[in-house]
Amino acid sequence: MKLIYILLATYNGEKYLRDQLDSLLKQTYQNWVLWIHDDNSNDNTVNIIREYERKYPSKIEFLDDDISTGGAKENFSYLIQKIDNNFDYVMFCDQDDIWLDDKIKKTLLKMEEVDRNFQKSPIVIFTDLIVVDQNLKILAESMWKYQKVKPIFSQDIYRLATCNVITGCTMMLNKLAIREYNFSKNALMHDWSIALQVLKIGGKIAYVNEGLILYRQHSFNVCGAKNITLISYLNHIRQFNNSLEANLSNYNMLKELQIFTNIFSFIFSKIKTIYFRFIKK
Repeated sequence: MKLIYILLATYNGEKYLRDQLDSLLKQTYQNWVLWIHDDNSNDNTVNIIREYERKYPSKIEFLDDDISTGGAKENFSYLIQKIDNNFDYVMFCDQDDIWLDDKIKKTLLKMEEVDRNFQKSPIVIFTDLIVVDQNLKILAESMWKYQKVKPIFSQDIYRLATCNVITGCTMMLNKLAIREYNFSKNALMHDWSIALQVLKIGGKIAYVNEGLILYRQHSFNVCGAKNITLISYLNHIRQFNNSLEANLSNYNMLKELQIFTNIFSFIFSKIKTIYFRFIKK
């Protein structure tokens, strides 16, 4: 059986952490180890982690080192550096969601299918998400539809570069994909950066067209899901300062990855993506 490492970066997650951990323990596929690193939480998060580590010592590796990395992106990157090499595949896990019982199993089936056909390629698998509120009431059965994004964008580096459709907590990566990851301060989040790096070197990205996670929305989300329409998107662009800052950060990441060589090609690709996202059926 393939061994899966699940990486969980925590910070002040006491409110929902038990729900997330319990959902991992209920998975139908159980050959996994959870690696956790906490970013110096000042609530009860660390005590909860230690409690679960004592109860499930064969399932949980807690990097209890009092090191503060400075954010979710940095914390996940730190975990990637610290895990040993005994895994077959890696998954990312947030601290406030709930994994459906067969999330690992269904993602793994897709990974093994792609891995058989492309044995020497970096591979990323991702899935859709079910958007829920803080009480787990369903807001949208599909985050892709909710946000007007198309998973097929993951097959085109210019579409993916201007519209991230891959959410970290749905990802599974093989060893070659993990080895290709280079941390960048310009990256907005680890998931987007990894996917782009894999696609740029000719790796494979595939998806499961099913929501396998309850993606909880609450006031403390680092990243979240918003119901996006063309009008709301254009209104966001009109808020010039916020839009400019976000797009410049995006461009700096893409320039570092050598996907775009100048700001004009980035803007042109961004406009094309808006067309494919909101207008073209």
